[in-house]
Amino acid sequence: MIHVSTTEFASHGWWERYKETVNDDPEMQVRGHDKFDTNFYVDIGDERFLIEMNDGHVDDVVPDPALNNRWEFGVEGDRETWEEFVAETPPAFNHEIIASNYRAAVRNEDNRLELTGDNKKIFQNLRAFQRALDLMREANVNGGGS
Repeated sequence: MIHVSTTEFASHGWWERYKETVNDDPEMQVRGHDKFDTNFYVDIGDERFLIEMNDGHVDDVVPDPALNNRWEFGVEGDRETWEEFVAETPPAFNHEIIASNYRAAVRNEDNRLELTGDNKKIFQNLRAFQRALDLMREANVNGGGS
């Protein structure tokens, strides 16, 4: 099992690797091509990162976005939960965003990822959004923290 380094995960270099992973992914090109233009944010503990999407590609990752940045929805969780999510073999219910969100929203469990924002936009973009999140794991395992 790969253990994520807290100094590596979510660093500038990590996000650059993530951006490259998404932009080179053939599956993302099919799921997001000409469709996935919806920006979303990722809260990792106290840090927020805006993922700017354009036709299924990551244009930019903006740390600490300001009021003039736009997004439709986001995913929030503490650092430990995100580190579990991006692990090579994540624990049950932190392996997939809908499962994790269900455990947080419906069962009120701690240490889960939680979706926020425009539910309609989340589900309109669900396949591409899920793939974008799953590619966080791939970026982490194939060159990420150890």
